[in-house]
Amino acid sequence: MMTIFRDGGYSMFFILAFGMIALVTAGIYAARGKKRPLGFVFGMMAATLFSTAQGICSDLGTTFKFVSGDKIEPSQMFRILIEGAGESMAPGIMGFMLLALTSILLAAGAARAQSTEGSHGAP
Repeated sequence: MMTIFRDGGYSMFFILAFGMIALVTAGIYAARGKKRPLGFVFGMMAATLFSTAQGICSDLGTTFKFVSGDKIEPSQMFRILIEGAGESMAPGIMGFMLLALTSILLAAGAARAQSTEGSHGAP
């Protein structure tokens, strides 16, 4: 996990912060089943998604800029390009994992909210 975090660069801090806030808030929603925090959760999920995209773009841009420079030998360009592209996927791995976990908690919370709404109308 630390390797992925290191490979992703500075954007991983934003992805982790926004993603964890979304995850914790979705966990609270799943536990309580009240719809009050949903807007905030969706907003934090959007921030996580856009931070993930920004991180991937930033990492790929850095890789392309480095490969196009004159500091490396042409024989090493392809190897460095492939390695850099692989490292550039680290924000996607972290961000999409956090979004998937948050979505699971939202699904659990929605099921809980639906079951509590149905039980209120029963005699």
